[in-house]
Amino acid sequence: MENIDYSALSFKSLKTLKLIYDLGSLTAAAIELRQNQPTVSYTLDQLRVTLQDPLFVRSGRSVAPTHRCHQIMPEVDSLLRGMAELLQPEDFDPADAKLDVTLSCNQYELQVIVPALVQRLNTLAPNIRMTFIQSQVNGHQQLQRGQCDLLLSPVVGNYEALYQRKLFNDRYVCLMSAEHSLAKQQLKRTDYLAAKHVEVRYEGGWKPLYLSVPELQGVNLNIALGLPSIANFIPVIANTDLVMTLPERLAQLIGGSMSIKKPPFDCHFELYLYWNKMTHHSKAHQWLREQIINLCRTLDQPALDTELTANR
Repeated sequence: MENIDYSALSFKSLKTLKLIYDLGSLTAAAIELRQNQPTVSYTLDQLRVTLQDPLFVRSGRSVAPTHRCHQIMPEVDSLLRGMAELLQPEDFDPADAKLDVTLSCNQYELQVIVPALVQRLNTLAPNIRMTFIQSQVNGHQQLQRGQCDLLLSPVVGNYEALYQRKLFNDRYVCLMSAEHSLAKQQLKRTDYLAAKHVEVRYEGGWKPLYLSVPELQGVNLNIALGLPSIANFIPVIANTDLVMTLPERLAQLIGGSMSIKKPPFDCHFELYLYWNKMTHHSKAHQWLREQIINLCRTLDQPALDTELTANR
């Protein structure tokens, strides 16, 4: 034990080890760390010498952990959490705080929450640097791997080593031109199925939650327009006979003079804030989470208990 070089067991080297373990690839770890692969390989070589084990072996195009690597990873996770807490200052002043934070989310959160959050942080904590990444269908895995510090997601589950906080409820509605033939009447299932729809085709295979409701099982909607995102197309859609199904908060935000209608089904969802053990006790991150929670409390509440008006 006296010959072990403990200097190789730095926070950065252990974080590199965890990323390789989680991602199964030196290349993927290098991309995530914004380093070149030789740097990651050099760090791994140092760890191999220090821990006296290969740690990973080649397995096709990826790498597989050795038995020893599997054994030490719980302790590595514990060390990383301990180091993160050790480096936190005793006092936290938002006005002077210098912090890099990565938040994972998708289009809904980027449009409904993020702009107001950026404005709030720019006023209260101007030295906090925020990076936003797409979660697609992998947000919880990103958080578990340390690829982000926070996750905004409607996907619910008991995820190992993650904390969660409910932010608010939302529901799906239909957005259409105020001159649409369906805009001034209650939407029936037959009307909805016969209508021409806009479909947002999210990367990573994410499917909007409303597609799983019983009323839409076994049917094929008439998809007249497929889009990668929606905001820039709203002025175009406003002058067509197309119908878009989307969350109500987003519809209220981007719909302008268009009509918002209740669809012939009920599909509600809850938005959650997730974080991991690495930042759970950090005063800076506690403050940041409170800003997100308080911001979501101030968002206008959709009219969930009433029929929406035909014209806005």
